[in-house]
Order: sequence, then structure tokens, then C-alpha cells
Amino acid sequence: MHAIIVNYFTCFIVGSLVAGESPLSLDMVSSSWFPYALFLSLCFIFFFNVTAYTVQKVGIVVTGIFQKLSLVVPVILGLLVFQETSSTTKIIGILLTLIAIVLINIRLETEADENFKRYWYWPLLVFFGSGLIEAILFYTQETGKVVDTGVQFVTTLFLMAGCWGLIYSLVTNQFRFSKREVIFGILIGVPNFFTIYLIIRGLELGWDGSVLFPLNNVGVILVTALIGIFYFRERMNLINYIGLAVSLVAILLISM
Repeated sequence: MHAIIVNYFTCFIVGSLVAGESPLSLDMVSSSWFPYALFLSLCFIFFFNVTAYTVQKVGIVVTGIFQKLSLVVPVILGLLVFQETSSTTKIIGILLTLIAIVLINIRLETEADENFKRYWYWPLLVFFGSGLIEAILFYTQETGKVVDTGVQFVTTLFLMAGCWGLIYSLVTNQFRFSKREVIFGILIGVPNFFTIYLIIRGLELGWDGSVLFPLNNVGVILVTALIGIFYFRERMNLINYIGLAVSLVAILLISM
């Protein structure tokens, strides 16, 4: 939690540097995006804890699958609500994305099976939370509530998330930050800011949500898996390698 709090304040600093000035102003409270930023900041803290608890109970594999499968929420939003173009190639690519996410994460060991039967509703909460966050980011951009490349929106969002984290630490009497937590919070914060900012920026530049979110999710899975194989020497089974191949095909089809 402490590293995450530091991460959010790091995101705020990075956003201010990108904007060239502090994004804070009295006008932002009356802006159309402020209620969404406030709600998302609460979601960030709440669903981070939900995800952490789910990992503890059912394992990181199951949690990761449900978290990434949440891409169906913004995809459905884009195709049905915002009337984004759909084609057979795109639909097949999206379906292959979902299949790839499951296949890459499948492990032959089934240690978490019993826990999953007992705590099955926690992965569903992870799915709901991740889908909700992505859908709100998508909605705010598509409806024109976010302006100026979204820097002020994203930076303010992270600042409020950090404040909620501080309040949580004070209430739970866990306000002592270690040097290690501060260092790793900073290291997490820089890429974390650009993770959200570049999604907003991509939507602003005209990317369809039904293209951007599947590519983002399967891309993260693919790159992470390759780093695991070649750098950490992780062992993968045949099903995982099939998943990697499927993910490449999915990326190709969606990109087309």
C-alpha cells in the first residue's frame, strides 16, 4: 500500500512535468471531468486492495486472467454505444485476444482450484473493477469531457488517489514509509502515469476503443510472458506457447 501511495504522488509529479505546470486550479472542480476523476481515484484504491486480496486467495494466475478479460467491457461499449466500426477480422481478433489471455496464463498445476471454488466471487470483483475503470476512461474521452490531451484529468486523478491512500494509512495507523517502499513507489509511478495517459491520448488521436484496449491488454500479456521466458527463465507449457502464437495472430488481425 505504501509503495502504491508513493506511486500515485509520483504520477502527479510526472504529469505536472509533462504539462509544464501544476495542473491544479480552482476551475478544475467545476470542470465536466472532475466527478469522474474523483470516482476513479476511489476505484484505484479500492480495487487495488480487492486485487491484492484476490491474489492472496486464488493466486496471481486466476486474478491476472480475470483482470485482463475485463477488456470486453470497453470493447462492448465501443461497438454498441459509440457505434465503432466492426468487421469479421476485428471480431475474430478480439475473440482470439480473450483466448490468448487464458491460454498464456494457464498452468498445469491446480493448487488454487479449491480456493477458487471457495472465493469465486473475488475474481469477478477484479473483472468488474478493471472493466469499470477502463470503461470510464473510455467514456470521458469519447464524450469530450477530457480536453488538453487529458494531462490535467489524469494527473488530478492520481493525486486524489494518493490522498485517499494517505487517509487510509492514517485511519489504519500504518503511516510509516520505508526507504524501499519509497524507491519502488517512484519506479512504479513513472510507467504507471504513462499507462493511463497514453490510453487517453490514443483515444484522442482517433483509436477505436475496440482496438486499443484489446491490443493494450494482449500486448502486456505477450511482452510480460516473453520477459519471463528469456530473462527470468520461466518454464512454460505447450498450452502457454500456443497462447503466445494466438496472441500474435490476434494483434495482427486487430491491427488490420
